Amino acid sequence: MNGDRLGIGVIGCGMMAQSVHLPNIARHPDLELRWCCDPNPAALEQARKAFHPAHATADARDVAADENCHLALIAASHGARRGLVELFARAGKHIYLEKPMAESFEELRHLLGVVSQTGALLTVGHNRRMAPAVIEAQRMLEKHRARPVSPQWRYNRDGVGPADLPGENRTMVLLRVNDDFWSWKKWAFAAGALMNEMTHFADLAGAFVTAPPVRVTTTGEKAGNHVITIEYADGSIATIFATVFGSFGYPKELVEIYHNGSAIVMDHLCEIRTAGIEGEPLRTAFPIPGGQGEGIEGYYRAIGAAQAQAIAKGDNSILPQQPDKGHYALLTNLVGAVRERRQPVCSAEVAAVSTAVILRAAESEALGGVPVAISPEDYSV
Repeated sequence: MNGDRLGIGVIGCGMMAQSVHLPNIARHPDLELRWCCDPNPAALEQARKAFHPAHATADARDVAADENCHLALIAASHGARRGLVELFARAGKHIYLEKPMAESFEELRHLLGVVSQTGALLTVGHNRRMAPAVIEAQRMLEKHRARPVSPQWRYNRDGVGPADLPGENRTMVLLRVNDDFWSWKKWAFAAGALMNEMTHFADLAGAFVTAPPVRVTTTGEKAGNHVITIEYADGSIATIFATVFGSFGYPKELVEIYHNGSAIVMDHLCEIRTAGIEGEPLRTAFPIPGGQGEGIEGYYRAIGAAQAQAIAKGDNSILPQQPDKGHYALLTNLVGAVRERRQPVCSAEVAAVSTAVILRAAESEALGGVPVAISPEDYSV
């Protein structure tokens, strides 16, 4: 430990590490970058030159053996993650694991067992839980759950008032995901968009629904387009509509939450619009980096700027500036959990639930869209 900073090693120095995780570590006051680790010499050298770790290696065992390295951030390829989690957990390190947590129920239960046996703290990179817009939407929803207000345009009919309507305390969540894997995420087709991306949105749905999932139905195709319906024990329903044949000329994510006479619409994590929640603004906007302003209008300006750059440079990998999606806050949450010896917000146990949902969703899709039950045994040791 350097002063009171925690030493961290990054295992897997590809696109996600170099564009998100390593820059976040570099600006984090409580972290010291001890290691960059990657078996790919070009990726390792690029990360070493850009981020100046104390050490660089192709062998993760070097990182695990360093007593001054307290955290391992694993952004390696899917097939390597199981062995890496076990290596670092048994070496006494705490772990930030990029999603997906696992690609099979056997792997999921094994990782849960390793974490339980070793006492390692593990957080999974479902970063949206820590995005400012999500935290604000959760606050609004919890406020309304505690003190629902009947909108003035509701009226009694046949003696049935809002408090008597069946299912009023259920939560309905709609998530629309528009992506363009063809232009830049072709690597994701190897395991399919379900495991690569939809774990994010199953986790996001679970952030707004308090009951456990009990059933999932999925139609679509492994390569790209999916409609996933998740049913919960209290009667709540979340529906995820996702396409990978979309365009970055349109915002990627739209979340609509309905509960007991209220509506919360979260547009691309940069704007919230509400109805039926007492004392809350109709619109709340969040900033877009790069001086583009805030809210969805600011994001459209960011899209225009990125498109102009892409055309000028002939480079379609140039993407719009994004609102805060919670990556830095999720890392900070893990640092705090390590210092305070508490579970992080997206712990192994929390992440296991959304992982199990998506594994059952894939099963439903493979069976032609039949409903598949989800049980607590799916996401426990």
